[in-house]
This record gives sequence, C-alpha cells and structure tokens, in this order.
Amino acid sequence: KDEKTTRTIDPYHLFNYMGTWHLIGYCHLRQGLRDFNLSRITDAGILDETFSIRRSFNLREYFDSAFGLYKGGNREEVTLRFTPEKSKWIKDQIWHRDQEKKWLPDGSLELTFPVTNFAEIAMEVLKHGSGVEVVEPEGLRTLIRAEAEKVTRLYQEESSFSGKRMQQAR
Repeated sequence: KDEKTTRTIDPYHLFNYMGTWHLIGYCHLRQGLRDFNLSRITDAGILDETFSIRRSFNLREYFDSAFGLYKGGNREEVTLRFTPEKSKWIKDQIWHRDQEKKWLPDGSLELTFPVTNFAEIAMEVLKHGSGVEVVEPEGLRTLIRAEAEKVTRLYQEESSFSGKRMQQAR
C-alpha cells in the first residue's frame, strides 16, 4: 500500500533478503508481528520506552512457516518436478530447510517442501518456465496454469507495451 501510517514497532529481528533489508517486529497499530521493508520507512526515531520480546515469538518457527517472505494461510506440501536438464541446475539449491529431494529414473528431480502462501513459490515456478511442473497441490497448479495462460495471451495479442503485434524473428 502507498498509504503512509505512523507506527510504534518493537524491533525483534533485522535481516537481508535478496538484497533488501527487513525488520520483523511487533506493530502496536496492527497488534501483531509484521515484516517491514526498511526501504519503505521514511522516518524513524528511538523512543525512551523499553520492551521485551514476546514469549510466544520464536524466530525459527517464524521463518519455518514461510517460503521466502510470504506467510499466512494453511501449511501445504508442494511437490515440484524439474526436467532432467533443469535438475542439473536445481540439484544443489536449497529452497526450504525442510525440503526433500527425490531423483526419478529419467533424471528428473522432485522437490517437496511446506509453504503457507503461494505468492513467492508461484514466482519461482514461473521463473523456470517449462523446466518445472507443479505436481501438487492442485491450488498451486491452478494458479500457475492461469498465469501461463495470461503470458500466452500476451504473446498472441497486440503487445500492450508497444501497441504492435510481436513477430517471431526469422
């Protein structure tokens, strides 16, 4: 949201994610834990008040329930199947601390791990194009299918960026 608010935050943990600094803290306005992107904070100050980190906060549990930065929703197991060609690049990557790898006879690789939100995993899947298939859950398959259809329409119709139909170079 682009709406500015003034908040009092009890800072719990500072971390860098993909080159961007974030602060996990208790937000008094929203009365709960929030992830604040530091580049969006326009003014900050230190108050004389002190605080204690809530006993219910566990940093490991906080990150275990997320894929990337996205949290929320029910925990679901995601299984992705990478083509043999793409598997060569994926085999040494760690997508989640609790991931399981399974090599298939044809050289493809299946990764299984938990997520609680499809937003960031969907971006990762789309990044790998036809080199990956979502095996489960069906909700993520449906989301990827819908995005793939939008991309297909973008390249079949007049480009909204240039106003001209795109042609394949020969």
